Amino acid sequence: MDAPNTDENLTFDPVEITERFFTVIKSLNEFDKLEVRGVVNTLVMPKDRDVCIKGCYLRAYANVESILVLKRTSDVQAIAMIARTLLELAVDLKLMNTETDSVKKMLAFVDVEKLRSARRISQFKKDHPSAIVDEAYEKFADSEGTRIDAERALLWPGVKNSDLKHWAHLNMAQRAKRINGELEELYAVYYSQLSLYVHSGMTGVVNLQKETFRAIAGVAFNIIIKSYIAIMAFVIEEYKISKANEKIREKMDLARTLPFTSSQQEADALTRALLG
Repeated sequence: MDAPNTDENLTFDPVEITERFFTVIKSLNEFDKLEVRGVVNTLVMPKDRDVCIKGCYLRAYANVESILVLKRTSDVQAIAMIARTLLELAVDLKLMNTETDSVKKMLAFVDVEKLRSARRISQFKKDHPSAIVDEAYEKFADSEGTRIDAERALLWPGVKNSDLKHWAHLNMAQRAKRINGELEELYAVYYSQLSLYVHSGMTGVVNLQKETFRAIAGVAFNIIIKSYIAIMAFVIEEYKISKANEKIREKMDLARTLPFTSSQQEADALTRALLG
């Protein structure tokens, strides 16, 4: 299911459309709490795949919870960063069904990143003996380095440690292209714009009116909506939630569209149309 199409709402005031998108996120979060979160949190004897899915899902949930308290124009940088993160998480989940040994790689990459960080910090300490650095980093690198390096060589043969930036060994453009569809479109059209508010520099900030930042927030909210829906849809499909809850997809669609109704009568009609 798609989030509301901005092209259909061009007659709305930018302030109003941004507020409505924010309300959609809030509505989807309530749907999530009622229909999805309990299933994820009560998984019995989770397997490695479950650990990966739950980790991505809970990161998404935490980011959405943060969005719900970011209501000022000055929060636009944080909003854009969260939109980018949710898009990346949605792509990662879908990649699990396309990449060979995806679960093993996702879990192993956690250790690869820890080791890379520990070695970097340990090297800094060696180069700067007076620096106050916890010895735990060096101990971890010494005790776990051989094991992690061996696992990395097995899962990503021929790939240098310095070249391994993501568990799928693909950059974001390649990952989005691999799964294609709506998430690839979101990447192609909006990712570089979101990145302006993640990296240093003044592009995307200088010579802009205050109203522009509100519009940027609205765009980011729309990306959050679509990415959040993709994440929940993945979880619903993975755990066959629709078998026990036949109307769950209609309920999610209702949560997405209800904030765009203009009266209680219209809301009631939409509810009857989707849920019967």
